[in-house]
Amino acid sequence: MWCWGANSHGQLGINVTSEQVEKPIKVARECDCATKKIACGGGHSLLLDTDGKLFSCGWNSRKQLGYEKESSTFQRVWPLSGINFTNIACGWDFSCGVTDDNFLFVWGSNSHGQLGLPKNHFPEEVNPTRLHVNACSVSMGLRHTAILNSKGEVWITGCGRHGQLGLGHDVLQSDRFKRVPSLTNISHVACGQNHTVAWSNEEKALYVWGDNRHQQLLLMTDKYKHIFKPEKIDIDVKQNVRKLISGWTHFLLWLQDGSLLTWGKNNCGQLGNTNYHSGKIFNVTLPGNRIVEDIAIGSEHTLCLADDNTLWAWGWNEHANTGTDIKENYVYVPSRVVLEEPTKILKIYAGGAHNFIITDASIKYANNPPESNEKN
Repeated sequence: MWCWGANSHGQLGINVTSEQVEKPIKVARECDCATKKIACGGGHSLLLDTDGKLFSCGWNSRKQLGYEKESSTFQRVWPLSGINFTNIACGWDFSCGVTDDNFLFVWGSNSHGQLGLPKNHFPEEVNPTRLHVNACSVSMGLRHTAILNSKGEVWITGCGRHGQLGLGHDVLQSDRFKRVPSLTNISHVACGQNHTVAWSNEEKALYVWGDNRHQQLLLMTDKYKHIFKPEKIDIDVKQNVRKLISGWTHFLLWLQDGSLLTWGKNNCGQLGNTNYHSGKIFNVTLPGNRIVEDIAIGSEHTLCLADDNTLWAWGWNEHANTGTDIKENYVYVPSRVVLEEPTKILKIYAGGAHNFIITDASIKYANNPPESNEKN
């Protein structure tokens, strides 16, 4: 496991706190099982291993680690031992895990009801608590949470001041999960800073709601500054989506044919180009016509794995978020991230201003991956 980026709270798990780690370095872990998934919050990280056990490190101001003290190394979340988790997610200062029977555990900040727990009965900082809701997948934003259940329904909770709950002008906050009534057959859902998006593979349709001040919802801001109920947007995509992911104010749509669409705010180069028109969809292409193998997104930066095992990044770089050789605060086009020990990259993760990748040390490359010199 390798990491880089912001580390002011020890969120990289390398047993030290620092402003940033500029280049990918190894993370030492004492664990018998391989890593299944990592989720990154504003200043904390969760790790799920292949046995379903949870670990966490970093910022713990709101108990978002699931235990009492802050840690700069990945520590077992013992209050949740004995529970088999299959998925995890992080918000700014709150966290959750989905169990193998599709129950949802939540912990951390509940300041705006983003954990779906009644504020009259729970404190603003919550220890791990199980909810009686069905959750197949979950996404967390700055102060709201959306879950997708087995019926393809979207349920949502938290702050809705910008319309990000999608429940209308009259529901600007909720401390219980409520169904977004107009949505069915949804396959993907993603929360941004103050907005939410959903995609239906069955309909080949995009739905958007919440803050639109940067035209991140693809509607004109003079008429639609905030959208309080889901709007169906025709983006002329006639295929299934592999991933729909959101940063603070921009999106990435990774399509079945491997193409990558992006739109939203572009002040930091988070769209992978120098165009500042935020109401337009762009097609991101990697140098040498490489094919996208996987994609991950932070608050304002992107990490991308190509099919030739090369790693690329772009966007906000103030805390060395991208891990590239570029020293400026913004990286406007996909730029190479180089590992000291070229090995097979298995998985990539990003969030906030930090990143993790998982590699297979048994598969090594002498210098560069096959054919990478011809494509650079």
